[in-house]
Amino acid sequence: MIRSIRLRWVLVITGFALVAAACSGLSEGPDSATPAVAVGAARAGEPAPNTEFSTFDGDLAAFSDYAGQPLVVNWWASWCPSCVAEMSAAFLPAQQELGDRVAFLGLNIQDDRVAAVGLVEETGVLFDLAEDPDGALYLELGGLGMPFTVFITADGRVVEKHNGPLTEQQLLDKIDEVLLG
Repeated sequence: MIRSIRLRWVLVITGFALVAAACSGLSEGPDSATPAVAVGAARAGEPAPNTEFSTFDGDLAAFSDYAGQPLVVNWWASWCPSCVAEMSAAFLPAQQELGDRVAFLGLNIQDDRVAAVGLVEETGVLFDLAEDPDGALYLELGGLGMPFTVFITADGRVVEKHNGPLTEQQLLDKIDEVLLG
């Protein structure tokens, strides 16, 4: 319980810091067109962790279940306005366009189950959905803010991480660059 509360405060404080950094231009990477990415346990080029998580259908799954297909993993929550907007404005259309070439997984983090399911129904997302209830997998991959997206190659390597919202075009460009290019 205390860890859950602590993680929520870390997410809130980190979110404010990321917004402030984005507004001041500090969140950009070496070239101004590339946003900074988080560095966590699974660094770029390393295998994605094979930690199991529960799907919304109640099954156990892991990133390795997607072996052979590039995977885009997005952490979201119903209490995160940027996540809500990104889900229907970027991830749903990208999945509809690339769903036969790229797998999409939405990991819900520290959320009320009823609110999470309600948002899924409201947005009409069709990609796989699972839970990271205590944020352990989020932290293992180096999440710093919400939403948080990780790009994993067909052979299971983490190639890029992105903290903060993505537009549909940014998401499509990133998928093309790091997973399909």
